[in-house]
This record gives sequence, C-alpha cells and structure tokens, in this order.
Amino acid sequence: MHLAASRALFERDVATLSSELARRRQWVLHSLTYPLIDCSFTAERRTTLRVRFRCDDWSDLPPSVTLHAADGSLLTAPLTNTSNVFHPQRHPATNEFFVCMRGTREYHTHPSHVTDLWENIKSSSSYSLGGILTQIWHAWEKGKD
Repeated sequence: MHLAASRALFERDVATLSSELARRRQWVLHSLTYPLIDCSFTAERRTTLRVRFRCDDWSDLPPSVTLHAADGSLLTAPLTNTSNVFHPQRHPATNEFFVCMRGTREYHTHPSHVTDLWENIKSSSSYSLGGILTQIWHAWEKGKD
C-alpha cells in the first residue's frame, strides 16, 4: 500500500481512540503515531499488559501485535489465567508470545490459520484498529491475575 494512503487510514482509525475512551477503559495510550499504537491495559489488582500494534501497510495487512510488560519489555513468559486469545506458545515466525485472534498479523500468518484471509474481514468495523484493540482488551479483561 502507498505510504500516504496507509498513514491516512491509520489516522482515521486512531482518531476514535480518544483520551476519554482511554480514561473510561483504564488504558494508557503511550503512542498513536503512525505506524505505532502503544497501549497499556490497567485495572485494580491486575498485572498491566502493554500491547504494541505495528501498522505498516494498514489496511492491506493487519497490525502486528506484540505483548509487553508495563515497562515496555517484551513478555518473556506466556500470560496465565487468560482467554485463549493469548497463545501460550511462541509464534513460529517471530518466536514471541502472541495474540492468536482474527485481525492480527500473527494469527493470519500462523500455519493453523493461513486459510482465514484478512481480506475477508478487514472491511468490518470490528476489525478497525480500535475494534481490534477493544477485542484484545476484552480478552485481557476476562483473565484473572
């Protein structure tokens, strides 16, 4: 995708991620600057989860999502007591723990899901950048520390 078009689509999507929305959901928005979304999920008595979306070639490609500790370091162990969205094993291509959910690059490139094409879902509002971030947050919310 052309860089300017990708940036424009990214900026349209992140415009919905307001500071008021972040406050209500207890998110910390560290960065919403193309091509990166860097967001921490926080809640009382929960271990913070920080997610980073790399959105190069948005929306031709889904975002690549990495999982981080509150300080920004990559997770070195899988999340426990969470939904099955947070895969307990490392991704074969990235060797990192990953979000195994439609709408993430790691899902669509995983050998188990290569036939589930991004093209088939990318126009749905559920798979805007805010929609994907919200789905991951809901999966995190279901977990218990």
